[in-house]
Amino acid sequence: MAIAGAVAIALQSEIIETEAFLGQLSEWVAEVDSSFAALLKDLIEWVKLPPESAVELISRAGLPLNYQHSWQGISPFVVGSVLWSLYAFLRTPQDYWETLCTSIAVGGDVDTTAAMACAISGAFLGLEAIPKQLTELLNDRETWGLGELMQLADSCYQLKMKL
Repeated sequence: MAIAGAVAIALQSEIIETEAFLGQLSEWVAEVDSSFAALLKDLIEWVKLPPESAVELISRAGLPLNYQHSWQGISPFVVGSVLWSLYAFLRTPQDYWETLCTSIAVGGDVDTTAAMACAISGAFLGLEAIPKQLTELLNDRETWGLGELMQLADSCYQLKMKL
């Protein structure tokens, strides 16, 4: 819900203001999970921290205080992955490549964090902001390429507009 909401906000925004962005997202999420909504408000301050400091807080978010983990970076647990993805986007909303780099730099479940962070970034910045060498590699398990995936996205959008 948080990532879908973040994409929706990004699609409708001309500029990204962290506090307003996370405030709206927190309001929506609060209807389903008040503890995660509170963490989204904490993220307003965490985004101001450098990645090496923020990862310490985000990687433990939502876990019991005495929980011992053995991974480095972001775990595959939902709370940390979603928060880190939002952190990566909100650190550099005008720069797709930096969002990608931040999302993977700390290690851990980086395929998930990169996918979520870059989905938000792509929604905000548009296809032209994504490096061409990346879009040329885009495929769906070696079947559909960029052209087919764009046609599918357009078809979905057209269906939505008919509703």
